[in-house]
Amino acid sequence: MDFKIPPVLNADQLMDKAYRRASKIQKRGVDKEDGYRKTVAAKLKLVNKIMESTLKRYEVSFPSFDQLPPFYRDTIHIQQDLNRVKKSIGAINWARRKIKRAVIEDIRKLKNCETVGEMERVRKSAYGRTSSFLRQVSKDLEFLETVRKKLNSLPDIRMDRPTVVVAGSPNVGKSQLVLQISTGKPKVAVYPFTTKEVGVGHFRADGLMCQLIDTPGLLDRPLEERNEIELQAIEAIDELADLIIFVYDPSESSGYPMSEQKSLYEEIKNTFENTDIIKVYNKSDLLDDRGEGLYISALNGENLDKLEKILSEKIKYTYKEHWDVHVSETD
Repeated sequence: MDFKIPPVLNADQLMDKAYRRASKIQKRGVDKEDGYRKTVAAKLKLVNKIMESTLKRYEVSFPSFDQLPPFYRDTIHIQQDLNRVKKSIGAINWARRKIKRAVIEDIRKLKNCETVGEMERVRKSAYGRTSSFLRQVSKDLEFLETVRKKLNSLPDIRMDRPTVVVAGSPNVGKSQLVLQISTGKPKVAVYPFTTKEVGVGHFRADGLMCQLIDTPGLLDRPLEERNEIELQAIEAIDELADLIIFVYDPSESSGYPMSEQKSLYEEIKNTFENTDIIKVYNKSDLLDDRGEGLYISALNGENLDKLEKILSEKIKYTYKEHWDVHVSETD
């Protein structure tokens, strides 16, 4: 999902934008007073137009959080007070309406002005009231800009596509596996609940476009080591995953013994109890002996075709079961 929220200017930036453009306006009239009256009226109308369009654009650009898919709603909720976001959007709506009403009142006052000095006082009063309303919502504008940056940094994950999440201990080759299977270079984004980069790759399962997600820092260590935010993040991923690939490193070159990796697998299995998990054993190029299971090498591509075939079969089954539609070519 691409939010595409435009940058939110702070109060000073917005005032500078409006007043600077208004300063270029110069109207002619039948005499000096008539020309100045028309000039001031045009300046106020432009200031109101800029404030109206800009603040309104901020209002409509932010999503309706209650209507977002669970993954995005939960993800945003982890770091943001959604009630505060709603209040801030309401605050700039209040400022927009106040500015519009004030400008209309001041334009009416111009009709009763007889001198340039009186008209100039009306203009300064209008600018002053406009600035006052904006300064009252200054913190709201700054807060929404912070929220905007975090929303726009979220990975573009399509909720209507089957999603495979890759899990396993650190350094077992998860990111390399995502890179190998993906068609094209995986896009990288940063979740708001972690400073780690998250890889989002895409691949096709018999024509059906699917997502492959690597979540470093989340599904790579025991739950008892998690803080509250990370636990909430895992719940958000649970809403997203249709399949999980759990990657083992039987060579233990990652620094994690198989006993710890198996314990992690059991925790993930219990956490994602309604999600099918595919177990793979990576770094086969470092092994002399192999046991049972699917052994692969994300480094040299060994048996990745077998893994992709298993993924396709499971995705087609899962997709038909959960969405009850036929698998077809889709972008």
